[in-house]
Amino acid sequence: MAMQSDIPVKEIMTRYVCTGEKEETLLTASKRMIEFGVGSIVVVENGRPIGIVTERDILLKVVSRNRIPSKVRLKDIMSTPLITVNPNTSLREAADIMRKRGIRRLPVVNENGNLIGIVTDNDILSVAIDLGEFAELLRDNINPFEEELSGKCEKCGRVTDKLLDFHGLKICEDCYEVLK
Repeated sequence: MAMQSDIPVKEIMTRYVCTGEKEETLLTASKRMIEFGVGSIVVVENGRPIGIVTERDILLKVVSRNRIPSKVRLKDIMSTPLITVNPNTSLREAADIMRKRGIRRLPVVNENGNLIGIVTDNDILSVAIDLGEFAELLRDNINPFEEELSGKCEKCGRVTDKLLDFHGLKICEDCYEVLK
């Protein structure tokens, strides 16, 4: 039987990635990040990822320097070169890359270099936690489906122990407040 860490990232990656163009202003990009409920935006050129802007980049390069978001372009603050993985990279390998490079997000690119998804430290953690908790529940003969729904929010991707149903989407309380 395959170990869970051998699962390819394509099995857990988020396919709908928040992206922006390098000439775009941070003001425009940050509104899209809020819409997607994410902490980063992948900068793309002709479908290929060339950089990433994270909340940390915004704090370090914009907020702390009192720069004006409508005057800052993504190309000025994006982190490059971008570290990416392919869809068949294992979860273990992805986690190792994140740990060694001190990063929390890995864009997933196909053989043509086109962006097809993104995998985060939270995605990997949620798989690891789900398995551990599930195994424990089975061992203790508790029905894991009786309690409130837990898992990954289908809007922001955050792992939570209380998911709410919103028109068929399983979302966290924060996203529910924004959407309702």
